[in-house]
Amino acid sequence: MRRKNKLLVTTVGILVLLAALGVTSMNASAAFVSPTQLSESDGTYQEEWVNLEGVVTDLDVDGETITFAVTDENHTVPVVYEGTIPDTLQDGRVVVAKGQFEGDRLIANDLSVRAHEGEERPESTR
Repeated sequence: MRRKNKLLVTTVGILVLLAALGVTSMNASAAFVSPTQLSESDGTYQEEWVNLEGVVTDLDVDGETITFAVTDENHTVPVVYEGTIPDTLQDGRVVVAKGQFEGDRLIANDLSVRAHEGEERPESTR
């Protein structure tokens, strides 16, 4: 390869690497928030990416659309998720819903169900 071609390939490679790092760090920098923090934020989190953590209530599965609420016993935030339902997702489980806060609900693109410890674990998962 000639010198100009090598420089071009190297430059493109560096730009792709920087773009990948930017996307990764953007997702990693999403704040962990509770339903109370979202509800009392006065719009601080509108259109922002967040990691909402709390207890699942009112779980409803309709095909690949899952709707439920996340609560911290003070406030509740509705969540909409489209995708495969995690096997361990059920009412009463602690979940981290990762997504964008729009209006009064979270549009999630990823769900992580927390493992139960000790006596908190429901009978149905033992």
